[in-house]
Amino acid sequence: MPRVTFVDLIRSMEAPQGKTILQCALDMGILISHVCGGDGACGTCRIEILEGADQVTEPTMDEVVKEIEDPYRLSCQTRLVGDVKVKIAKIE
Repeated sequence: MPRVTFVDLIRSMEAPQGKTILQCALDMGILISHVCGGDGACGTCRIEILEGADQVTEPTMDEVVKEIEDPYRLSCQTRLVGDVKVKIAKIE
């Protein structure tokens, strides 16, 4: 199973392939803002992919429209394929 690691919080877990990083965070008790409930509409669940950018799904149309660029992604739209290391992005 893929492993997602939140390096800023020193927490990780294994999760089934295809699970979103947002759902993994919530399962670990990590609070990531997701005002829209995880539909990709608000952009508040932004993460930075530190390692394993090739181990997640391609950006969705929601991310493209919002002009979210590497290394940032929306955690609600980013699904695990393999191991990845991330941190919660600060939104300015």
